[in-house]
Amino acid sequence: MTKAVRGVRGARGPRAVRGGRALRGGRAFHRTGAAPWTTDRRWRHDMGTALLCAALLLVLALLIDGVRGSLDAPRAALWLGLAVLLHAALHPVRTGARPGELRTWGLVRRHTVRTDRLVSLTETGGLVPRLLLRDTSGHRLSCETAVLTANPLLWHRLDTDLRTSHRLGLLRTGAEVLERLEASVDRETLEGLADEGTGDRRERND
Repeated sequence: MTKAVRGVRGARGPRAVRGGRALRGGRAFHRTGAAPWTTDRRWRHDMGTALLCAALLLVLALLIDGVRGSLDAPRAALWLGLAVLLHAALHPVRTGARPGELRTWGLVRRHTVRTDRLVSLTETGGLVPRLLLRDTSGHRLSCETAVLTANPLLWHRLDTDLRTSHRLGLLRTGAEVLERLEASVDRETLEGLADEGTGDRRERND
């Protein structure tokens, strides 16, 4: 075998790139150095509440059956299943944003949209108002408006990209929604600062 053939066999060509990920040996890996996610600061509390409710249901049901003497394996499995269903119903959706992306993580699925390439932004009414977003690739995402108004950092990240989409001429609607959300975020922030100031004054007086 000549040196030229050895060189051809031993040469390593450039790695292919697919969807923002490089390929090594046929396996994809995520690039390092991606911007961190800014997430809902209330999510951990909401998750703890969901777990607590499910645990309380299970404990109370087992305790009542135990006192009545009717607790057995099938009934224990029944109460466990109901507790799992309750947690699934109460499991909070986690919302996060980073430059160019907004993502929601559910119990089973996750949804992502390119916030710097949005073409549609609408808000639904009802008991729990939600923000509906759609990007140029057709990806859709729905998140609670209250999550954005309660998280100024999350809203700021999203607002920056929304204005980019508007400046590029992609997002032609939703200006009223943006103004209304911005006013809500400012109001929530001012109320939070006022509450903190009141608490500090009470501590000094005590």
